[in-house]
Parts: sequence; C-alpha cells; structure tokens
Amino acid sequence: MARKSRRDSIIESAAELFAAKGFRATTVRDIAERAGILSGSLYAHIATKEDLYLEIVRRASHDFTQRLNPIVSSQSRPGDKLQWMIAAHLAVIEESRAWARVYLDDDSELSADTRREAQRLRRDYERLWDQVFSEGIEAGVFDVQDESVTRLFVLSALNGIIGWYRPDGRLSHEELAQTFFRLTLRVLGGNKGPDSQC
Repeated sequence: MARKSRRDSIIESAAELFAAKGFRATTVRDIAERAGILSGSLYAHIATKEDLYLEIVRRASHDFTQRLNPIVSSQSRPGDKLQWMIAAHLAVIEESRAWARVYLDDDSELSADTRREAQRLRRDYERLWDQVFSEGIEAGVFDVQDESVTRLFVLSALNGIIGWYRPDGRLSHEELAQTFFRLTLRVLGGNKGPDSQC
C-alpha cells in the first residue's frame, strides 16, 4: 500500500475535524495537531482553510460521481439504475462518512466563491440523478411530475443516514440500500416485479 503524502494526511485530518466540529470551529492549529505537524508547516501544503474545504469537496464529489457514471451511462432500465445508484451513494457515505458530511454541508461561514464552487460540484452530481429520473418518467415507469423535486426528496432521505446509521446496528449496509430502494420505488409509483419494465 502506498504511503499517504503529508498533504493527503492534512486533508484527511481536516475532513475529520470539519465533520466533527464544523468548518468555523476548526482552527488551523487543530488541523496541524491532528496531522502531526507544526501550524506554520501547514502553509507549505495549503494556502487557506477554505482551500482545504474545497479539496475535500472535490475529492468527495469525484468519489460519488465515479460510482454513478457507469450506472447512469449504461443501457439498463431506469429502475435497475435507481437501485444501483442508491446502493452506490450509500456505499460512498459509509466508506467516507467524514468526507461525505463535509461535501453535503453548505456552510454559511464560507466565502461566496467557495460556496459557489462547492454548489457547482454538488449540482453536477445531482444531474446524474435527474437524468435517470427523467428516463423513468419518459418511459412511464416513474409516476412523478418533476425530476428535480424527486431528486431532492430521494437524496435528502439518503443523505440523512449520516446522522443515524451505524454499521453495527440492526441493518447491514446492503439491507439498508434494499430498504431505501423499495421505499423509493413506492414513492415513485414504480414496480419491481418479474414482469416489470422498470
């Protein structure tokens, strides 16, 4: 296994602290101590705390997008795509919970430019969901009127697991993904029986 670079260790430390304490409450000193370096040395690797935040969001966005791109671009049915997308989204959250929490948090303490960039990255990812919901609506297998509202509803539910899901709890990650899919399909008016065209 390749050894993590000093910069990677700093970014990982920042992600854990931002997720636990919030962006504003986390100081540069906190990050340096967590990464095991002096505060002054931190600036040899990063320019500002906001640069760290954006790097975390970029990496998390990359992880989410890379998981969904092959699913969305496949020739599979909308219902199958949705099932795999839900499982993939939850897997990324479970594997990188701190990174995902930072990615999903639209912190009002950030500068306008940083917030715009983070929002753009999130919106690029959300378009993948809009595409599949549009496919399902056009195919007549999702009985909803607006893919954007549908996506907001579904992603709000999925992202909420950050606050309550525990891997050692009653449901495994796979069981949770299946439960979310069945519930989502009911809301969308889709069917998943053996003869379904979903």
